[in-house]
Amino acid sequence: MRVHDFVMPVGPQSPAIKEPILLKVCLEGEEVQKVRMVTGYTHRGIEYLLEGKNPDQALYVASRVCGICSITHERAYVRTVENILGYDAPERVKAIRTVLFELERMQSHLLWAGFMMHEIGLETLFNYFWREREKVLDCFEKITGGRVHHNINKIRTLRYDMEEEDPEFILQQVRSVARKTRDYYNDCMKEEVVVSRLKNVGTIPKSMALEWGLTGPIARASGVRIDTRKIDPYDWYSRIDFEMAAGKRGDALERLKVRLTEVMESARIVERVLSGLPDEKIPPHSLSRVEGEGHARVEAPRGELFYYLRFKNNRVERAKIRTPSFSYMKILEELLPGMVVGDVPVIVASLDPCFSCLERVLVEKNGRVEELREKEFRRKYSCPG
Repeated sequence: MRVHDFVMPVGPQSPAIKEPILLKVCLEGEEVQKVRMVTGYTHRGIEYLLEGKNPDQALYVASRVCGICSITHERAYVRTVENILGYDAPERVKAIRTVLFELERMQSHLLWAGFMMHEIGLETLFNYFWREREKVLDCFEKITGGRVHHNINKIRTLRYDMEEEDPEFILQQVRSVARKTRDYYNDCMKEEVVVSRLKNVGTIPKSMALEWGLTGPIARASGVRIDTRKIDPYDWYSRIDFEMAAGKRGDALERLKVRLTEVMESARIVERVLSGLPDEKIPPHSLSRVEGEGHARVEAPRGELFYYLRFKNNRVERAKIRTPSFSYMKILEELLPGMVVGDVPVIVASLDPCFSCLERVLVEKNGRVEELREKEFRRKYSCPG
């Protein structure tokens, strides 16, 4: 067995990673030789919590899978239920859902961009990106009353309609965000610190992205042109012509380019939807009765989010959630070896991992749920090290 100079634990609580995870980094000098990833620190049993609840109760659980993508999980759940019901929502409902979806993409990418700048020591840009994110959160507060959790999606409809003055307020905010993001994009591409810390760091070739089944901005930065809004359109995406942001190199700098480009493109999508917002009433909410099973997917800020639900006696009998982070977190064990230790937080942050979304554990053995103590679970299902 090879003996390494040093095994450095990164996490489970680390200023370099915004959520709990443990990376056991084996070093020789400053070079990373091997990495073992240990998860399980944010597992909350969301899928199990969904089971046994009626369709309207389960929606509130789904909306709390992630604090950054509340709207996204709401929409994936509602799309799944409406697919089971064979229901096609009114055009105004679809339009408002599209606006909310793109606003969430903007705030998620701006939050990530701020963290990315923090990782490489550019605290001024960190604050500038988060200042722009506040404008998007102001839009959410105006429409839904909430800045983080929104609870606006309902089965067949929305909890709230837009007020008459809301579209103009949103347009002012997203136009301002798009202008500033363009300026910051140009600054980042000219800033030597940004380019030197991100270019050719954490490179994922197109072949590797396809092999690992990557989605979202990470796949697109590697040249894989895949976007659920294009290949399986929902809401108003089939009616709107928008550009898919994509790159070629697949490194951390390319991932920055793709996400900032998507912020600006999302602003344009919001403008196009609001310019043609149907003038009609949204239907009132009523309790739903659902039987059967179905699935749906949406394009979350991090990539494809997949939901499977089975209902029996108007209760969730089985739920399965596949989040974008699921497909790319283990790729860290491929990306980090050979890099210097100072690049570890940069590469991890460039993937924009969400461990709260990711961690889903259900162990079945011989048709029964296997109960494991923490020690047994870590021995069987965590990475050694």
